[in-house]
Amino acid sequence: MHKINFEVASERATIKEHMLLPPNDGQWKHPEHLEQHEMLQVLQRHGLDENWSVLRKMILELPEHQRKDTIEMLRRTNNDLGKRFPDEHWFQKRADENANLQCKY
Repeated sequence: MHKINFEVASERATIKEHMLLPPNDGQWKHPEHLEQHEMLQVLQRHGLDENWSVLRKMILELPEHQRKDTIEMLRRTNNDLGKRFPDEHWFQKRADENANLQCKY
């Protein structure tokens, strides 16, 4: 019986009946992931530059289920670098003040 060294990825790939990872299907099948990644980078740049008005508008364009987590990721990024970041309530308060904000970036 062959013992598998689980730290060596090439060894896992050679034993097909014990495959632990699915084959890589590349980014071309999932372009939405690449678009989300690029959007997160733009959001992070605006957060680090403390460009709150643009950041707020862009966050409001995200689907509702992504907003809270996105704000938390941006807050942690800024805090890790010693920069300030408004809390989630600030974004919600601003959204309530003007529900028709449109982002042009």
